[in-house]
Amino acid sequence: MTTKNLTLNLLNFGFTTAELSCYISTTPVDGGVLLSYKERDFLIEHGFFSGQTEALYSSFDKAVAGAKKVTLMCSKQDGSSRGALWPFSFLKKYYSWKLKNHFEQKGFPVRSDMIADTEIWMPATSPLLNCKGYKTIRLRVQFERITPHPELLITYDGVHSVYQYPLTHDLLQEVDTTLYSWMLFRNKLYRYDALPDEARLHEDEVYPCMNKRLKKALRTPFPAPDKSNPYQKFFKETEAFRSSHLTDTELNSWMPISQNWVNRESVSLLADGETVAPLLFGAGKTDTDPQKGIKQHGPRKLPDTRNTVFFFICHRNDIAMAKTIHSFLEGKQPGFSGISRYAGIHYSNEKGLSVYFENKENPLPEIAEQLNGRTLDNNKTYIALYLSPYGKWDELEAHRNIYYRIKEELLFRNIVTQTLEVEKTWVGRNMDDQNYALLKQGFNYFLPNISVALLAKLGGTPWSLTNGKARELVIGISAFKSDDLDRKYLGSAFSFSGEGEFREFGCFRSNQINELAGSILVAVRDYCHRNNPPEKLIIHFYKTMSRKELAPIEKGLAELQLDIPVVVVSINKTLSEDILAIDHSSSRLMPESHQYLQVAENRYLLYNNGIYPGSNFNEREGYPFPMKISLQYYPTDSIDPQPCSEEMVPELFLQICQFSQLYWKSVSRQALPVTLRYPEMLAQIVPHFSRPELPRFGKETLWFL
Repeated sequence: MTTKNLTLNLLNFGFTTAELSCYISTTPVDGGVLLSYKERDFLIEHGFFSGQTEALYSSFDKAVAGAKKVTLMCSKQDGSSRGALWPFSFLKKYYSWKLKNHFEQKGFPVRSDMIADTEIWMPATSPLLNCKGYKTIRLRVQFERITPHPELLITYDGVHSVYQYPLTHDLLQEVDTTLYSWMLFRNKLYRYDALPDEARLHEDEVYPCMNKRLKKALRTPFPAPDKSNPYQKFFKETEAFRSSHLTDTELNSWMPISQNWVNRESVSLLADGETVAPLLFGAGKTDTDPQKGIKQHGPRKLPDTRNTVFFFICHRNDIAMAKTIHSFLEGKQPGFSGISRYAGIHYSNEKGLSVYFENKENPLPEIAEQLNGRTLDNNKTYIALYLSPYGKWDELEAHRNIYYRIKEELLFRNIVTQTLEVEKTWVGRNMDDQNYALLKQGFNYFLPNISVALLAKLGGTPWSLTNGKARELVIGISAFKSDDLDRKYLGSAFSFSGEGEFREFGCFRSNQINELAGSILVAVRDYCHRNNPPEKLIIHFYKTMSRKELAPIEKGLAELQLDIPVVVVSINKTLSEDILAIDHSSSRLMPESHQYLQVAENRYLLYNNGIYPGSNFNEREGYPFPMKISLQYYPTDSIDPQPCSEEMVPELFLQICQFSQLYWKSVSRQALPVTLRYPEMLAQIVPHFSRPELPRFGKETLWFL
């Protein structure tokens, strides 16, 4: 395995003296912070306060009446071992407090809770209408996480927007106040429910910071997503902040900051000259690119069903669009060879089967009534192409619910569904030909994605891995929080082999831990019936798994008398936007795919993108930030997690990269493994269904793609 030197967005800093004096009080201090129980107990243990002290507060190096001056060492940089050291948690509060005060005095709005990050807001141009913009830099103080020294993590957090009108403006008079989060008052940031009295008396000077819900309420147009290289922007902004603000003489008088970014060596999962493992397509042919592979060689495995019947469900005004899509799928339009030739799905339709409705606002009764009047053959597989007037992300909840209810209705009828949003697809009719609809330019480029998704929904395999381990059972669990339902749901997907053969799916409320564990154990038992017991159980989890979440799984494995180790791979599915490594040897600054580096004990960054030896990088596939991963290994003889062996770490990471190649909703590469993507899709859709349980058809097929 090869290594490469990468640059972290991290600077070391030092202490000006080995000792630090701070003021501690037993009563709340104006402008101070409450110490944690551990910090309180530490000061009691060292005799500064009595054991009956209930709470402690600190104004740090600012003397206040009644406070006790406490002097402790902050480092042993002079080699001395005398005296106790301030806890790192307290030093983090101290330096976060100092940073907040420093940048507020420089005239910037600052947001900080003293135990997490400090945000500095600097004027910029907002991408939102009627808003002022603030470029945001986040600072995080940490100790000995990556280096043996104090560290300052510098992150560019994009542009935040503040509404240009104050709370007293007419446009805000009917806005629900529960939509407000942060407010800007006289160049300072406050939570809405913590506004000081002065601000409440001067609402004409209070400006709301924009958030997703407030944007919707104010009908603020969302700007087109920025698809430019974020690595270049990230480094440009953090480097500019370092050179302009962290070289300040006054700041360095109490926090001397090294101006050299910390470097770390990454490890490549690929040997010199080696490319990523190819995917397996039809006739045993291979290719590293899904788009090229399936076009040239066809699918790895065709669906078992041969009697497929397509029909349309759409509003009567969209019949012309349906006819045009029909001709594309037949292969009678330029740019696409037809779904039969491309994906091996026989394309046929039956006269009088399609469903056309009149009521856009409530089409389900019409659709259900017409379907009830159709005679469906149990020996045929029916595929409904639903042309939806509204998308699942429509701003009106009633419109979003139509999408989910129709999806549910067809699922419980065992009908495979593919949804196309009318507004995203259709320009309108050609007035010279009533039967021809103008589809948006480039529609034929979407048809490979549609074909691949339908192939997978029918039980076919568009492509598979060439070198997965067959005796590993891999389970993915991810989450999605519904804004409409205000609840978090967990989706699960079970791979019955390391080669990526998915069979079981489920969805649970976030508090249904025992039910989730039970479904995992059913999957394990089913695997054992089909095969020999797995060598180990690997769980891809969307966050660090707690003992409470793992305990019922361990108990069930013991009851099954399976003496196998469990590996929990916690993958932050939002990708890393705090600690980041960049590659200065590349003009793109994005490190090549299949590289990883350790950034803390048992914590790693893993890069998974379209840059690797022999690849032609496609900028449309984006510049994903790395995954943040932590590992918990539970051997058969221990209930406590152990470090993974040096050999196991690259094996687990390679598997994650490979599982990201099994995304069958499109032919584009993905940055996250399907063990997280598929469960998240489930958790987005199923909570909106009216029925409490999925049908068997919904637990064994990829209907949600």
